[in-house]
Amino acid sequence: MHPFSRFLVYFLAVARHKSIRRAAEALHIAGSAINRHILLGEKELQTPLFERLPTGMRLTAAGELLYACARRWVKDLDDLSRQIDDLKGIRRGQVDLLAPEALSRAFVPQLVAGMKASHPGVVLNVNIRDNKRIGQALLSGEGDLALVLDPDDMRDIVVLHRMTFPLGFVCPPGHPLARESTVRLAQCMDYPVIMPEQPLAIATVFDRLLRGGRVSPPVAARANNVQMMLSLVAAGIGICFLSSLDVMAEVLRGELAFVPLAGAQVPHLTLALVHDRTRQLSRLTRQVEAMTRDIMASHARQGETDNILG
Repeated sequence: MHPFSRFLVYFLAVARHKSIRRAAEALHIAGSAINRHILLGEKELQTPLFERLPTGMRLTAAGELLYACARRWVKDLDDLSRQIDDLKGIRRGQVDLLAPEALSRAFVPQLVAGMKASHPGVVLNVNIRDNKRIGQALLSGEGDLALVLDPDDMRDIVVLHRMTFPLGFVCPPGHPLARESTVRLAQCMDYPVIMPEQPLAIATVFDRLLRGGRVSPPVAARANNVQMMLSLVAAGIGICFLSSLDVMAEVLRGELAFVPLAGAQVPHLTLALVHDRTRQLSRLTRQVEAMTRDIMASHARQGETDNILG
Protein backbone atom coordinates (compact mmCIF):
# COMPACT_ATOMS: atom_id res chain seq x y z
CA MET A 1 0.00 0.00 0.00
CA HIS A 2 1.38 3.41 -0.95
CA PRO A 3 1.38 5.74 2.09
CA PHE A 4 0.40 8.76 -0.04
CA SER A 5 -2.88 9.38 -1.86
CA ARG A 6 -3.17 8.72 -5.57
CA PHE A 7 -3.59 12.46 -6.10
CA LEU A 8 -0.23 13.21 -4.50
CA VAL A 9 1.53 10.41 -6.40
CA TYR A 10 0.06 11.62 -9.68
CA PHE A 11 0.76 15.26 -8.86
CA LEU A 12 4.44 14.54 -8.15
CA ALA A 13 4.78 12.56 -11.38
CA VAL A 14 3.23 15.31 -13.52
CA ALA A 15 5.34 17.98 -11.82
CA ARG A 16 8.49 15.94 -12.37
CA HIS A 17 7.79 15.02 -16.00
CA LYS A 18 5.99 18.30 -16.89
CA SER A 19 3.51 16.26 -18.89
CA ILE A 20 0.47 14.12 -18.13
CA ARG A 21 1.36 11.79 -20.99
CA ARG A 22 4.92 11.20 -19.78
CA ALA A 23 3.71 10.81 -16.18
CA ALA A 24 1.17 8.22 -17.36
CA GLU A 25 3.90 6.31 -19.19
CA ALA A 26 6.13 6.35 -16.10
CA LEU A 27 3.34 5.18 -13.79
CA HIS A 28 1.73 2.81 -16.32
CA ILE A 29 -1.63 4.46 -15.69
CA ALA A 30 -4.12 6.02 -18.11
CA GLY A 31 -3.54 9.72 -18.62
CA SER A 32 -7.26 10.40 -18.18
CA ALA A 33 -7.14 8.95 -14.67
CA ILE A 34 -4.18 11.17 -13.75
CA ASN A 35 -5.88 14.25 -15.19
CA ARG A 36 -9.09 13.46 -13.28
CA HIS A 37 -7.28 13.25 -9.94
CA ILE A 38 -5.34 16.46 -10.64
CA LEU A 39 -8.59 18.29 -11.40
CA LEU A 40 -10.21 16.92 -8.23
CA GLY A 41 -7.20 18.05 -6.20
CA GLU A 42 -7.35 21.55 -7.69
CA LYS A 43 -11.08 21.69 -6.90
CA GLU A 44 -10.46 20.61 -3.31
CA LEU A 45 -7.66 23.17 -2.84
CA GLN A 46 -9.66 25.80 -4.72
CA THR A 47 -6.66 26.85 -6.79
CA PRO A 48 -5.00 25.71 -10.02
CA LEU A 49 -1.79 23.76 -9.51
CA PHE A 50 -0.69 23.65 -13.15
CA GLU A 51 -0.77 25.87 -16.19
CA ARG A 52 -1.94 23.83 -19.16
CA LEU A 53 0.38 24.83 -22.02
CA PRO A 54 0.72 23.49 -25.58
CA THR A 55 4.18 22.24 -24.59
CA GLY A 56 3.07 20.55 -21.38
CA MET A 57 2.24 21.25 -17.74
CA ARG A 58 3.89 24.01 -15.74
CA LEU A 59 3.46 24.48 -11.99
CA THR A 60 1.70 27.59 -10.75
CA ALA A 61 2.92 29.43 -7.65
CA ALA A 62 0.56 27.31 -5.53
CA GLY A 63 1.77 24.20 -7.35
CA GLU A 64 5.38 25.06 -6.57
CA LEU A 65 4.52 25.33 -2.88
CA LEU A 66 2.76 21.96 -2.88
CA TYR A 67 5.59 20.37 -4.87
CA ALA A 68 8.21 21.53 -2.35
CA CYS A 69 6.12 20.26 0.57
CA ALA A 70 5.35 16.95 -1.14
CA ARG A 71 9.02 16.29 -1.88
CA ARG A 72 9.80 16.90 1.78
CA TRP A 73 7.01 14.53 2.86
CA VAL A 74 8.40 11.81 0.61
CA LYS A 75 11.88 12.38 1.97
CA ASP A 76 10.65 12.35 5.56
CA LEU A 77 8.91 9.02 4.93
CA ASP A 78 12.13 7.65 3.47
CA ASP A 79 14.01 8.85 6.58
CA LEU A 80 11.44 7.13 8.79
CA SER A 81 11.82 3.89 6.84
CA ARG A 82 15.59 4.04 7.27
CA GLN A 83 15.32 4.68 10.99
CA ILE A 84 13.01 1.68 11.33
CA ASP A 85 15.52 -0.37 9.35
CA ASP A 86 18.22 0.84 11.75
CA LEU A 87 16.19 -0.52 14.66
CA LYS A 88 15.93 -3.84 12.84
CA GLY A 89 19.67 -3.88 12.17
CA ILE A 90 19.20 -3.87 8.39
CA ARG A 91 22.44 -2.99 6.60
CA ARG A 92 21.03 -2.40 3.14
CA GLY A 93 19.58 0.74 1.66
CA GLN A 94 20.24 3.89 -0.34
CA VAL A 95 21.79 7.25 0.43
CA ASP A 96 21.32 10.29 -1.80
CA LEU A 97 24.43 12.45 -2.20
CA LEU A 98 24.53 15.89 -3.88
CA ALA A 99 27.86 16.97 -5.35
CA PRO A 100 29.31 19.52 -7.80
CA GLU A 101 30.74 18.62 -11.20
CA ALA A 102 34.28 19.29 -9.99
CA LEU A 103 34.13 16.19 -7.76
CA SER A 104 32.86 13.82 -10.44
CA ARG A 105 36.28 12.92 -11.83
CA ALA A 106 38.13 11.77 -8.71
CA PHE A 107 36.70 12.38 -5.23
CA VAL A 108 33.18 11.02 -5.73
CA PRO A 109 34.30 7.88 -7.65
CA GLN A 110 36.72 7.18 -4.79
CA LEU A 111 33.87 7.56 -2.30
CA VAL A 112 31.53 5.28 -4.26
CA ALA A 113 34.27 2.65 -4.63
CA GLY A 114 35.07 2.85 -0.91
CA MET A 115 31.43 2.38 0.06
CA LYS A 116 31.04 -0.53 -2.35
CA ALA A 117 34.05 -2.25 -0.85
CA SER A 118 33.23 -1.71 2.83
CA HIS A 119 29.40 -1.61 2.72
CA PRO A 120 28.28 -3.56 -0.36
CA GLY A 121 24.64 -3.37 0.70
CA VAL A 122 24.58 0.45 0.55
CA VAL A 123 23.73 2.08 -2.78
CA LEU A 124 25.06 5.62 -3.11
CA ASN A 125 22.89 7.70 -5.46
CA VAL A 126 25.02 10.59 -6.72
CA ASN A 127 23.24 13.67 -8.04
CA ILE A 128 25.55 16.19 -9.74
CA ARG A 129 24.32 19.77 -9.32
CA ASP A 130 25.44 23.34 -9.84
CA ASN A 131 27.60 24.06 -6.79
CA LYS A 132 25.71 27.29 -6.01
CA ARG A 133 22.37 25.46 -5.85
CA ILE A 134 23.40 22.44 -3.79
CA GLY A 135 22.54 24.00 -0.42
CA GLN A 136 18.98 24.81 -1.43
CA ALA A 137 18.55 21.39 -3.03
CA LEU A 138 19.63 19.77 0.23
CA LEU A 139 17.16 21.84 2.24
CA SER A 140 14.36 20.93 -0.16
CA GLY A 141 14.93 17.26 0.63
CA GLU A 142 16.69 16.21 -2.58
CA GLY A 143 19.65 14.68 -0.77
CA ASP A 144 20.71 13.13 2.52
CA LEU A 145 24.22 14.60 2.41
CA ALA A 146 25.96 17.08 0.16
CA LEU A 147 29.50 17.88 -0.84
CA VAL A 148 29.87 21.57 -1.61
CA LEU A 149 32.77 23.83 -2.54
CA ASP A 150 33.34 27.05 -0.57
CA PRO A 151 29.92 26.75 1.13
CA ASP A 152 27.93 29.86 1.99
CA ASP A 153 26.49 30.24 5.47
CA MET A 154 22.90 28.99 5.28
CA ARG A 155 20.37 28.48 8.04
CA ASP A 156 19.88 24.79 8.85
CA ILE A 157 23.00 23.74 6.90
CA VAL A 158 25.52 22.02 9.18
CA VAL A 159 29.13 21.35 8.16
CA LEU A 160 30.11 17.85 9.26
CA HIS A 161 33.65 17.83 7.85
CA ARG A 162 35.75 20.14 5.74
CA MET A 163 39.14 20.26 4.10
CA THR A 164 41.06 22.71 1.95
CA PHE A 165 42.72 22.18 -1.39
CA PRO A 166 45.62 24.41 -2.44
CA LEU A 167 45.64 26.43 -5.64
CA GLY A 168 48.64 26.20 -7.90
CA PHE A 169 50.03 25.32 -11.30
CA VAL A 170 49.51 22.17 -13.33
CA CYS A 171 52.30 20.99 -15.60
CA PRO A 172 53.64 17.78 -17.18
CA PRO A 173 55.66 15.57 -14.78
CA GLY A 174 58.90 16.37 -16.63
CA HIS A 175 58.41 20.16 -16.51
CA PRO A 176 61.00 22.22 -14.53
CA LEU A 177 58.26 23.43 -12.15
CA ALA A 178 57.39 19.83 -11.23
CA ARG A 179 60.67 19.57 -9.29
CA GLU A 180 59.59 22.36 -6.92
CA SER A 181 57.67 21.79 -3.65
CA THR A 182 55.96 25.19 -4.05
CA VAL A 183 56.27 28.01 -6.54
CA ARG A 184 55.75 31.75 -6.50
CA LEU A 185 53.71 33.53 -9.12
CA ALA A 186 56.73 35.28 -10.66
CA GLN A 187 58.48 31.94 -11.24
CA CYS A 188 55.66 30.74 -13.47
CA MET A 189 55.59 33.81 -15.69
CA ASP A 190 58.52 32.45 -17.71
CA TYR A 191 56.30 29.71 -19.15
CA PRO A 192 53.33 29.83 -21.57
CA VAL A 193 50.06 29.79 -19.61
CA ILE A 194 46.64 28.44 -20.54
CA MET A 195 44.39 31.16 -19.19
CA PRO A 196 41.14 30.18 -17.40
CA GLU A 197 38.05 31.98 -18.68
CA GLN A 198 34.58 32.60 -17.26
CA PRO A 199 32.40 30.95 -16.08
CA LEU A 200 35.24 29.14 -14.26
CA ALA A 201 35.48 30.63 -10.77
CA ILE A 202 39.26 30.12 -10.90
CA ALA A 203 39.42 32.75 -13.67
CA THR A 204 38.46 35.53 -11.25
CA VAL A 205 40.94 34.31 -8.64
CA PHE A 206 43.80 34.10 -11.16
CA ASP A 207 43.06 37.54 -12.58
CA ARG A 208 43.11 39.00 -9.06
CA LEU A 209 46.47 37.36 -8.35
CA LEU A 210 47.97 38.64 -11.61
CA ARG A 211 46.82 42.19 -10.94
CA GLY A 212 48.03 42.01 -7.34
CA GLY A 213 51.43 40.72 -8.44
CA ARG A 214 51.60 43.17 -11.37
CA VAL A 215 52.65 40.39 -13.71
CA SER A 216 51.43 39.27 -17.10
CA PRO A 217 52.11 35.73 -18.35
CA PRO A 218 52.73 34.73 -21.96
CA VAL A 219 49.34 33.39 -23.07
CA ALA A 220 49.44 30.04 -24.86
CA ALA A 221 45.66 29.53 -25.05
CA ARG A 222 42.41 30.33 -23.27
CA ALA A 223 39.74 27.85 -22.10
CA ASN A 224 36.57 27.90 -20.02
CA ASN A 225 36.55 24.18 -19.27
CA VAL A 226 38.78 22.38 -16.78
CA GLN A 227 39.09 19.22 -18.85
CA MET A 228 40.16 21.23 -21.90
CA MET A 229 42.79 23.04 -19.85
CA LEU A 230 44.18 19.74 -18.58
CA SER A 231 44.22 18.29 -22.09
CA LEU A 232 46.17 21.30 -23.35
CA VAL A 233 48.70 20.92 -20.52
CA ALA A 234 49.10 17.22 -21.30
CA ALA A 235 49.66 18.12 -24.96
CA GLY A 236 52.55 20.41 -23.95
CA ILE A 237 50.81 23.66 -24.89
CA GLY A 238 51.52 25.32 -21.56
CA ILE A 239 50.90 25.27 -17.81
CA CYS A 240 47.65 26.27 -16.13
CA PHE A 241 46.32 27.55 -12.81
CA LEU A 242 43.82 25.32 -11.01
CA SER A 243 43.12 23.72 -7.64
CA SER A 244 44.66 20.40 -6.69
CA LEU A 245 41.12 19.01 -6.66
CA ASP A 246 40.74 19.73 -10.38
CA VAL A 247 43.77 17.64 -11.27
CA MET A 248 43.52 14.98 -8.57
CA ALA A 249 42.72 12.11 -10.96
CA GLU A 250 45.57 12.92 -13.36
CA VAL A 251 48.07 13.34 -10.53
CA LEU A 252 47.09 10.01 -8.99
CA ARG A 253 47.65 8.35 -12.38
CA GLY A 254 51.04 10.08 -12.79
CA GLU A 255 49.92 11.90 -15.95
CA LEU A 256 50.31 15.46 -14.63
CA ALA A 257 51.94 17.25 -11.71
CA PHE A 258 50.50 19.87 -9.40
CA VAL A 259 52.68 22.45 -7.62
CA PRO A 260 51.03 24.62 -4.92
CA LEU A 261 51.36 28.37 -5.23
CA ALA A 262 53.13 29.94 -2.24
CA GLY A 263 52.22 33.31 -0.75
CA ALA A 264 50.19 34.77 2.08
CA GLN A 265 47.57 36.17 -0.30
CA VAL A 266 46.92 32.89 -2.12
CA PRO A 267 43.41 31.59 -1.29
CA HIS A 268 42.43 27.95 -0.86
CA LEU A 269 39.47 25.94 -2.10
CA THR A 270 37.30 24.53 0.69
CA LEU A 271 35.38 21.29 0.34
CA ALA A 272 32.69 20.61 2.94
CA LEU A 273 30.39 17.70 3.71
CA VAL A 274 27.09 19.15 4.92
CA HIS A 275 23.61 18.06 5.94
CA ASP A 276 20.25 19.54 6.88
CA ARG A 277 20.13 20.03 10.66
CA THR A 278 16.35 19.49 10.67
CA ARG A 279 16.75 15.87 9.56
CA GLN A 280 18.16 13.00 11.59
CA LEU A 281 20.98 11.09 9.93
CA SER A 282 20.30 7.37 9.52
CA ARG A 283 22.86 4.68 10.26
CA LEU A 284 23.49 4.24 6.53
CA THR A 285 24.02 7.98 6.08
CA ARG A 286 26.46 7.95 8.99
CA GLN A 287 28.43 5.25 7.20
CA VAL A 288 28.74 7.46 4.12
CA GLU A 289 29.74 10.36 6.36
CA ALA A 290 32.49 8.26 7.96
CA MET A 291 33.83 7.12 4.59
CA THR A 292 33.87 10.72 3.33
CA ARG A 293 35.71 11.82 6.47
CA ASP A 294 38.33 9.10 5.97
CA ILE A 295 38.89 10.07 2.32
CA MET A 296 39.25 13.73 3.29
CA ALA A 297 41.78 12.80 5.97
CA SER A 298 43.69 10.64 3.48
CA HIS A 299 43.97 13.49 1.00
CA ALA A 300 45.00 15.89 3.75
CA ARG A 301 47.81 13.54 4.83
CA GLN A 302 48.93 13.10 1.24
CA GLY A 303 49.06 16.85 0.78
CA GLU A 304 51.22 17.22 3.87
CA THR A 305 53.74 14.60 2.79
CA ASP A 306 54.23 15.23 -0.89
CA ASN A 307 52.38 18.44 -1.78
CA ILE A 308 50.36 16.36 -4.24
CA LEU A 309 53.23 16.29 -6.70
CA GLY A 310 52.30 12.82 -7.90
